[in-house]
Amino acid sequence: MKLPALLAGSAGLVVLAGCSSQAPYVRQHWSPQVIGPRMSRAFLSYDPETDGPYVDFQWKKKQDINLTLSRHFFNYNPDNPFQAESDDFYGKRPPHSLFPAPHRYIHLEGLAIGALLYAGGAPMILPLPIDSLIATFDQGGTEEFVDGIGVTVRPIGVLTASFLHDQLGFPETKGSEWREQD
Repeated sequence: MKLPALLAGSAGLVVLAGCSSQAPYVRQHWSPQVIGPRMSRAFLSYDPETDGPYVDFQWKKKQDINLTLSRHFFNYNPDNPFQAESDDFYGKRPPHSLFPAPHRYIHLEGLAIGALLYAGGAPMILPLPIDSLIATFDQGGTEEFVDGIGVTVRPIGVLTASFLHDQLGFPETKGSEWREQD
């Protein structure tokens, strides 16, 4: 009776010793700190070490979807030397915000997820752009989102301020440099 108990105890000790990590490897295998990065790699195909910031990663994914759709449905490939070049396809990434261009923020992913939720019993199709939301709440994404709102609202603010100052005679408090800003 003592021998099986001794074997079971030593087998349990070997199993428990196999799950421990040494100090330099604590965050690499069996620890709670790796759950977030592993889930992002598994569900979002995002690896922060190789893909860079999530804002750029999700834009590249959207551009890949756009390229696939333009190749299949519009018979247009910007990489084809016999077709006209596309300046906007390989251009600089626009600000990551909903308001200057909602179609870039929501994209097909948001529409597809909204349609799936509608098929599952939701009362209406509500676009849910998961990648864009993650990018918005990631580092630097919130500032870009707010900048996009500012770009959208600024012309209305300039128009209102111009009317108040020019037509109604309100005094200028900050000078007139704001009129020439982009």
